[in-house]
Amino acid sequence: MTEAAIPKSSRSFSRALVVGNCIAAWVAVFLCVYASEVSAGIVVPAALTLIAWLVGGYMGIGALDFRTATASVRRQGDAP
Repeated sequence: MTEAAIPKSSRSFSRALVVGNCIAAWVAVFLCVYASEVSAGIVVPAALTLIAWLVGGYMGIGALDFRTATASVRRQGDAP
């Protein structure tokens, strides 16, 4: 059985969205902390939670994409 190369997905648009949103969330955190606003108690935990969900979701979807691509290559290798 010969192993075919798994096609590489660029996912550049979703990566750019995740990076852009994470940068925006960090800017909001730093602005609230720097300005020492009363809203920092709400904005900082919300922004950090957003960052965690964005990065976790991006990595989770990437893992599922990789698993699907790997299974597809294995099925093609097992075919007669």
